[in-house]
Amino acid sequence: MPPVEIAFAEWISDAIESLGCGGAFDQTPLEAEASFRRFYRVSPHGGGSSGESYVAMYSPPEHENNTRFARLAEVFSSRGVPVPAIRVADPPRGFFLLTDLGSRSLADAYEEQDAEAALTTAIEYLVRIQAVRHPTIGLYETDRFRDELEIFREWFVAGLLRVQFPRLQLDPTFDVLIAATQDQPQCCVHRDFHCRNLLYGTDGRFGVVDFQDALVGPVSYDLASLLRDCYHRFPEPEITRWRNHYLATTPFELDEIRFAELLDLSAVQRQLKAIGIFSRLHLRDAKSSHLPVILPVLDRLIDVTENYSTLNPLHGWLRDIRPRADTVLKTLK
Repeated sequence: MPPVEIAFAEWISDAIESLGCGGAFDQTPLEAEASFRRFYRVSPHGGGSSGESYVAMYSPPEHENNTRFARLAEVFSSRGVPVPAIRVADPPRGFFLLTDLGSRSLADAYEEQDAEAALTTAIEYLVRIQAVRHPTIGLYETDRFRDELEIFREWFVAGLLRVQFPRLQLDPTFDVLIAATQDQPQCCVHRDFHCRNLLYGTDGRFGVVDFQDALVGPVSYDLASLLRDCYHRFPEPEITRWRNHYLATTPFELDEIRFAELLDLSAVQRQLKAIGIFSRLHLRDAKSSHLPVILPVLDRLIDVTENYSTLNPLHGWLRDIRPRADTVLKTLK
């Protein structure tokens, strides 16, 4: 066991003992999204007065801004957003013991035919997140959007597919995507508001995790993450229905037709970024967990970009490289 994991295990024992649970515990690794952080569900043998479990998080300080995580946990909690509370922490070492919000994600709820109630609740809390204002939450600047598209170019196109990116053809289309992020109201965005980061218990209890990268950005962004999810595909009539539900709920005054377009443009930008990140996880970090997601997301991009004349160059190019992506990913299975 690496020294840091030994130190983390010892720290967990001390942390739960400080909460009156005794020092012995069982732990179960939890699936983590595309980051350097690792999570474990911790069940103290003593159970303490409430018998509750906790989530232990190791967040390497050389890769993660742990001070910001702790601050945003306080900010969102104070605004009524159900994020994990920090029970014990050692931010310089990246050790955290958090309250356990449950193990049933929205992805599970979708599979168990519980999407109606789950999405209604998710949109309720999305609106609540959008109302948050705090100095800790900085601006989602256009340069960052451009850098995210560069991840797609560098790691998927050049790195995974090993093909030339047609900048002359596609840079103007990418400019359209970036301009759209600014041509709409700006508000607090979670930035990864999708089915694996949202928890929905059978009792209706909701939870939001992976919130530490929140910024002030496009109003359509989080709803695009939710309805055009990389990990779950909704039928188009359902996307329309839930988009209209959001429009009936939000205090922002948004034109229905224009907002539908802006949501799709936001979805295209973030899905391109996601494909780049999934490729980078494999090539740089030796993590192949997200490779199976690339082709389904690529297919959704091809479908959505076909609907907009400004995205036609991107649509045609994605369609052309689809067979190459299929061939490459088959060799990586």
